[in-house]
Amino acid sequence: MKLTAENIKNNYLILIIKLTILSLFVFSLVLGKIETSNHLKFVAETGNGFQNFLNVLKETSYFRPAIILLIPLLGIFINNKIGWVLIQSYFYFLISNLAFSAKYIDSTDNTLILINIVGFLLLFLIIILMNKKRISDMIYGIGKTELISKNIIASFIGIGITIILALIKVDGI
Repeated sequence: MKLTAENIKNNYLILIIKLTILSLFVFSLVLGKIETSNHLKFVAETGNGFQNFLNVLKETSYFRPAIILLIPLLGIFINNKIGWVLIQSYFYFLISNLAFSAKYIDSTDNTLILINIVGFLLLFLIIILMNKKRISDMIYGIGKTELISKNIIASFIGIGITIILALIKVDGI
């Protein structure tokens, strides 16, 4: 691949997407640690600190976002078709998660409706950018004929994660 202005622009696009995923992962780990620490301050249990920490991990879901973010995090280090599918599946997960949570939005709360619409549009923009030939073909080696099948696989993975998480919340497993 020659180093041209367009290739540099494409590399910046994918670099921004990868850095966003990496920063979300770090943020979710820090937030999970803070929430766990706050939970431990209010729970008076006997035993050592590590045992109490493990009990909080079993009882709560503070680190669930970080565990989910492991899927696209693996994808940012793999520059082939599998990496592209893993990254795309995360964005499909976010869209399906927004769709499920939109069911519970109060129809009179215009601010929340606007935030959800902007979220949908941003996620669709990222998906469209990832499907551009200059990213999907030149960086990940996915031809135009393969894009539909790879998007279907990524959407099944993303929607599947959303359904699994919804079942876990309902059943309390």
